[in-house]
Amino acid sequence: MQTTSKSNNPKLVTPRNGEGGFSMLELVVSMLIFLVVTGSIFGLLQVARQSRTTVSLQVQLDKSVRLGLNVLGRDTYNAGFDYPLGNTVVLPDNRISTRLGIPVDFDPARDTVPPIIVGNNNRPNTFNLTPGVVTDQVTFLFKDSTFNLIGVAPDQISQPLNIPAAATVGGIDEIAPLSGSNSSCRVNDIYLISGSTGSTLGVATSLSGGNKVHFANLDPLNFNQTGGAGPLSAITTPASMQRVQMVTYFVTPDGILTRREFANVPPPATPAGFVDEPLIYGVENFQIQYVMDDGTLSDNPSAGPDGIPGTPDDVQANLAAIRQVRYTVSVRSIELDQNSRPYRVNMTSTFSTRNLGYK
Repeated sequence: MQTTSKSNNPKLVTPRNGEGGFSMLELVVSMLIFLVVTGSIFGLLQVARQSRTTVSLQVQLDKSVRLGLNVLGRDTYNAGFDYPLGNTVVLPDNRISTRLGIPVDFDPARDTVPPIIVGNNNRPNTFNLTPGVVTDQVTFLFKDSTFNLIGVAPDQISQPLNIPAAATVGGIDEIAPLSGSNSSCRVNDIYLISGSTGSTLGVATSLSGGNKVHFANLDPLNFNQTGGAGPLSAITTPASMQRVQMVTYFVTPDGILTRREFANVPPPATPAGFVDEPLIYGVENFQIQYVMDDGTLSDNPSAGPDGIPGTPDDVQANLAAIRQVRYTVSVRSIELDQNSRPYRVNMTSTFSTRNLGYK
């Protein structure tokens, strides 16, 4: 009997219900849904990244402005510290205005040097996209608390040096501190020399031996005028000398808010008579207003009723009546946001002049 083997015949498998594969349409729809969801997530991530970048750059810009204003506020607080407030500090005519680049006065008399010196709208700013913008500047004078420290650290106190009247020797004004030592003094330092007849500022040009300080003409700031015609020779005893700091805040034409400290750095570090410290970059505008003791606001208290500095109605004594200084800084970043626009910060801070009228 012949048998037929079916072992080589393929077995047909009938799919059960629900075990069928995806159709092409279903695959396409699934892929489209996946792309839509993925695209949405990517878009959200992009928005979040841009938002984070914007916030980060904005915070950095805010921080830069705040740090600069903090330094500015510190010197505003110090203005007039242990410095004569009655405008009794004098210099030869136009020496201070020429050095600071502010309008000269109308007369040939010696100039008074108050603890705050105003410069209103005198610095052109080409960084600002609006043509013709000019910014303000301000100068402060105050005692240098690191001079001639007396006592044991950390309780040392700065004290002025008692001095006799200046003598003119070989065309150079010379002061020999009564302590018998000039070890606390340095070349290129600014000194407030005060006596019973008033005060003046002088820049030390050399030290002689261990007990003399010289004030010669043609100092780095051009403050000194030696001999009988100079203000130093008019200071009578009892007298003293104290190192002072003189700092100016201004904006360079390319938009950098700068702190300039005059002299007070040994040579040859200050051949130009000052050292500049950049504080804030990208400054479009820098405006200053002064709150007076009667509560009024002024752009230039010393300019007098006509508001024009360098005219006969100027009143320098008004500068001693400043009680607060208000600064407004406008800054533009170099970086651009997603709309190709720069980041901007406009910040206003007000600081008290605690050493004027409140000593």
